[in-house]
Amino acid sequence: MDKFNTYLDLIDTELYKNFCLKYGEARLFKRKELYLRAGDICSTFGYIKEGCFKYTCMNTAENRLHSIGFSFKDEFISDYPTCKYGIPSKINIEALTDSEVYIVDIHTFIKHIYSINKETELIKASDGIFLQSYERYINLYTQTPEERYHDLLKRCPEILQFISLKELASFLRITPIYLSKIRRKTLSQ
Repeated sequence: MDKFNTYLDLIDTELYKNFCLKYGEARLFKRKELYLRAGDICSTFGYIKEGCFKYTCMNTAENRLHSIGFSFKDEFISDYPTCKYGIPSKINIEALTDSEVYIVDIHTFIKHIYSINKETELIKASDGIFLQSYERYINLYTQTPEERYHDLLKRCPEILQFISLKELASFLRITPIYLSKIRRKTLSQ
């Protein structure tokens, strides 16, 4: 889905995609199957040939799971900080639909990047992920939930074909009831 993961505009996606398709292991994920469980160290990344995934984290004080991101067909899947620093993940990555992913070992990919003198691609990817996260963080403080909802729909009008309203509400950091009110207000205008 175009324009959801904006960091993709900053990288050579063909380089990543071709490496995964050539050297990756095709793996099928059933709906609700985990690609990564919180507490594990992610050492892979993959190219999503079919399907989509959601990224979630647990707020233990509220005992509530929050949707924090999504990856769709023709995008990539990983927990980059976990890969880079070898630290336990704080997130789950779960298939929203039956999905096919070409998975590669992150260290093999990094060696490949350095062997073809494309180190700047890793920097671009890291910078792009940071920029996307930073913009989302700033938007939480500078936009109303309604503005965030409308901006997301403007960028990704087809998003509701892939994720539920409950997941969208969680991603926007609002309740499903509040999202329904926003949607009703929008329809009445």
